Amino acid sequence: MINRSLPKSKRTSRGASLIEVLAGLFVLIPLFLMIIDLSAIVLGQITNDALVKRCARAAAHQTTSGAASAAANAVIAAFQGNGIVSNPSIVSLNFDSSGDGIVVVVTKMTITIPAEIPFLPLLQRSRDMRARATEPLVMIPANP
Repeated sequence: MINRSLPKSKRTSRGASLIEVLAGLFVLIPLFLMIIDLSAIVLGQITNDALVKRCARAAAHQTTSGAASAAANAVIAAFQGNGIVSNPSIVSLNFDSSGDGIVVVVTKMTITIPAEIPFLPLLQRSRDMRARATEPLVMIPANP
């Protein structure tokens, strides 16, 4: 009979290599998932920043507080969410035409994490992110 098994030293080194690969995967897979989650959070915050800026610009082109609120709500209504960002809303809108001539808008948006990591509070399934934008009013009537 021919013994086709590997010598003991080669079997031991192959087993050690397998253990090293498995141990490496236990570190690399959660690290990869965390990178995906952090990317989703960053993209969600960038989307929220762009949305609040559009709301503030739309409100800044109005002459009254009511028209500014309607314009900002129209921007929110036109927003199309996706699997990561959803539920945009306006938290506050401050239309100051008498003082500084600025409009300040704060929005809130829910960001959903694709790969939740249970033991990290930063990477829970979903979280609300806020953004704030200030724009100068461009439709202030001139005082005679």
